[in-house]
Amino acid sequence: MQLARYLLGVTVAALALPAQPIQVRPDRDDAEYLELATRYPSAVALPEGEGVLIAARWVLTSAARAKALRDAKPMPRLLLGEEAHEIQSVTVGDVGLVFLRKGVPDIEPSRLYRGDDEAGKTVAIAGHGNADRKKRASINTIDRVEARTLGLRVKPLDDASDLQGRAVAGDIGAPLFIEAPAGIQVAGILASIDGDWETYARVSVLAPWIEAVMLDATKREMESLMDPDRR
Repeated sequence: MQLARYLLGVTVAALALPAQPIQVRPDRDDAEYLELATRYPSAVALPEGEGVLIAARWVLTSAARAKALRDAKPMPRLLLGEEAHEIQSVTVGDVGLVFLRKGVPDIEPSRLYRGDDEAGKTVAIAGHGNADRKKRASINTIDRVEARTLGLRVKPLDDASDLQGRAVAGDIGAPLFIEAPAGIQVAGILASIDGDWETYARVSVLAPWIEAVMLDATKREMESLMDPDRR
């Protein structure tokens, strides 16, 4: 009976612990993951999720995280850089786009990846998880390319990268970065986790829709400034 109570107590305590951020290899120093994350300043923490700044006033995230922001009453402000930013609008599709009322001055946005050669590429995911909220980044390779998604498998240690990590639920919405000739770009947005597989919305295919949403919002804002009666 005492043993059963002890085991129950251990289980309850374990369930009460917050989920760790991007889970790191046990044979690597956590400081290496923290250092790697400094290469990706555009990766930002959102309430209960992640996103990436792709323009001064635009945050790209998952559809689920965007919907949660859109439906929140009141809609939260986003702490980006040194300032809490008010959301102007949220658009949900295969991914989510958050339009801010004013730009983020102290974070460099990342460009969208447009190549169709993602298969086998080395990539990095950056996120804050939902424990200590420190940004970590890990390295993996793209194992599966489908029409609108990319798939990454968490490999066994003998087949893993030196800084492989495992995403957790708190990382949904996190960006997948790829090295391109023009620099570091956003190739995917974490949409779901199923066992050892992580599925990302494929940015190269969604780029036209993303840009259309951004252009339409900018156009409507300009029209309302020119003609206040249209608001």
